Amino acid sequence: MSTSTEFVDGANFVEAIHSVRDDSTGDKYVIVQHVDGNPNKLTVLRTGQDPAEIASYLDDTQAMYALARYESTFDMSNTIKFVYFRWMGDQIPFGKKGRYGVVHGSIEEKFNPFHLMIETNSRDDFDTDKILQQLEENTGKKSKVLETKTPGMQERGFTNNQIPQKRAPQQSSVATPGVSKIGGRIDITSDVMCALGEVRKDDDDTRWMLAEYETAKGPVTCTGKGSGDLSELKESLDDTKVMYGLYRVTDTVDDITTVKFVYIQWVGCNVKPMMRAKISTNKGIVEEAFAPFHVNIFATELSDLSEKIVMDKVTAASGTMSHVK
Repeated sequence: MSTSTEFVDGANFVEAIHSVRDDSTGDKYVIVQHVDGNPNKLTVLRTGQDPAEIASYLDDTQAMYALARYESTFDMSNTIKFVYFRWMGDQIPFGKKGRYGVVHGSIEEKFNPFHLMIETNSRDDFDTDKILQQLEENTGKKSKVLETKTPGMQERGFTNNQIPQKRAPQQSSVATPGVSKIGGRIDITSDVMCALGEVRKDDDDTRWMLAEYETAKGPVTCTGKGSGDLSELKESLDDTKVMYGLYRVTDTVDDITTVKFVYIQWVGCNVKPMMRAKISTNKGIVEEAFAPFHVNIFATELSDLSEKIVMDKVTAASGTMSHVK
């Protein structure tokens, strides 16, 4: 069977995803389901403004997917985080679960990027407080100091293994793509996440995006995107700035073409020393937002970036480069 999926209402899905990621709308989640149980066909079930509602729309006989928007507060600053849910109802026949599993890679790609993935068949795992705790732990915000237990007092710690499971056959799992827990805090605006999503979408012409610090204290915001090649991206680079980019390329081996993503960290040769020191503390946070990617390139001069350099790294990383001399 085919491993790819498509939306019967593709325009509606794109609009719904953009609405959830957009700061100016009230939408906080979108739910997607299969059409008549067909693993290769998807449709938007609904959007809404309260992620706590998601559990009430889940069907135990279906595989369903959702992207939800949460606001995490740390040191009196608010950060937007996105969570991808994969719901596998416990009444789905075993054989059909396997068919849904085959196409999941294609489905997950349509929801990228996100900060946290939760796969579950328990409605308890959609509790907002638990999700916020998991987000805090994954970004290193939550204190890991052990507390003295008082008889009758609940444990405050919340980990993947402590998620309540009322349905024994399947445990929930939590995954965070490419997250580094080391680094300082910096806010990343929603337009960065939207641009990253456009680069990753197969039906979008956008091939690259760039982000930079709005001020020395942040946030990191999107400052450019385009449908051209690397030379177009390079025209937007500034040798006095620190910038981050995602570039989409294709790698063809044995007539099979695959999409690869290249993460570019640009530190211009004229960036001030204080700014150079600052970015090292933000490295993990920014990489978390841009993940997943196949290749990471650090550049300080335009000569560090060329199609040949990029593709050599891509083919080497994927094992497709010929080493015959």
